[in-house]
Amino acid sequence: RIPTPPNTCDVQLLCMKGKAKHKSSDNAIVWKMKRMGGMKESQLSAEIELLPNDKKKWNRPPISMSFEVPFAPSGFKVRYLKVFEHKLNYSDSDTIKWVRYIGKSGLYETRC
Repeated sequence: RIPTPPNTCDVQLLCMKGKAKHKSSDNAIVWKMKRMGGMKESQLSAEIELLPNDKKKWNRPPISMSFEVPFAPSGFKVRYLKVFEHKLNYSDSDTIKWVRYIGKSGLYETRC
């Protein structure tokens, strides 16, 4: 999520990977990628056309991003899993057990 000034009138976007669009209702450019391999980088270029504005100077809010990483960075692992559910009549032999390790983003912001 890349903030844009409120007086933005047109945005030209070029991204090498994923999809990017300007959301004028949020005054931001939203860039989404489904997957990104390790040790890879991607670039987004934006050209923003502004309407003339005599109001106070725009203070740039931080750029923010959210992401998921398909492993547990902490090294946490589930070694034993047993399922017993009396009301729905599930037993340990009726279930397929698997664990998906995901590291989720907290709050990551940067100022330019």
